[in-house]
Amino acid sequence: MGKGRSLTCDERTSISSYKECGLSNREIAKKINRSATVIDNYLKNSENYGKNYKSGGNSKLSTRQKSHILLSAARGKVNAAEIVDNLCLPVTSRRVQQILKGSQMFHWEKRQKKPALSKGHKVARLAFARKHMDWKEKWAKVIFSDEKKFNLDGPDGAQYYWHDLRKVPEISMSRNFGGGSLMTWAAFSFNGKASLRFISTKSNSEDYTKLLEDVLCNFGHQFHQNGYIFQHDNAPIHRSRHTIQWFKSNNIEVMDWPARSPDLNPMENLWGILSRAVYKNGKQFSSINELKSEILLEWLNIPKKTLQNLVSSMEQRIFELILKAGGATKY
Repeated sequence: MGKGRSLTCDERTSISSYKECGLSNREIAKKINRSATVIDNYLKNSENYGKNYKSGGNSKLSTRQKSHILLSAARGKVNAAEIVDNLCLPVTSRRVQQILKGSQMFHWEKRQKKPALSKGHKVARLAFARKHMDWKEKWAKVIFSDEKKFNLDGPDGAQYYWHDLRKVPEISMSRNFGGGSLMTWAAFSFNGKASLRFISTKSNSEDYTKLLEDVLCNFGHQFHQNGYIFQHDNAPIHRSRHTIQWFKSNNIEVMDWPARSPDLNPMENLWGILSRAVYKNGKQFSSINELKSEILLEWLNIPKKTLQNLVSSMEQRIFELILKAGGATKY
């Protein structure tokens, strides 16, 4: 005799509820119109019910079940294993992955992280875009900068999900100062890279201006003898009176940068390129010195063409920012 129809999720929930109310297995069987044997087998090992099958066996999914898989993925924020559990499917998560890939509507990708934007943030970002919409070659004069933390065990946990290609990619909110074990500072422009520096997570305004004096001034003199515009975000030590006075004393023009706008800074993309090189093939590090050496090596290996492509993307970033009315861009 062939194997009977498996219990559905609704039936399993009903069985558990009826059992808690004190009904016998035979009474439950009558309630849901299933055999008492099925009820007995389920209650003997409810946690592992449906999991004792061989991968690649005769378990087949109905057209309805496949549709439910696609609908679950389209709702977002679930992986294949969760879809199997939520739908009580008699197959492995691998089979669900095959179905999603075969649909040609989904792609397994990293969920983008973007800061939450208020109406005020969007207004300021849009004003910034309109102010710079006519910039072309002038972007080559900008020196972009940023700080980043690197971990010994690899980059912070990435969120991946099944992306419905018919929809806008999902975004999860992120906050400043995420975890890490080694803080770095770097800057670059269309003409080249500044020396990458390792800094304290407790740096103050004096530490920051000393760093700029040691690195930025030399970089600007070497690559931008006709002047440059410096870009950094709105971190407190960047906006302090001490730092502002330092820029004035050194006659350095500073770009008025909108808050919560990492997507406008190509330095963020350069960090991503550097991070992938440092942690390629799942590499991990046993010491801070080992991690430092790898970061410095991969920083030096970044080709100038990569820098130029990133700076050249500023025109498209500004264009997209205007189209999004100040909202988050794809960058």
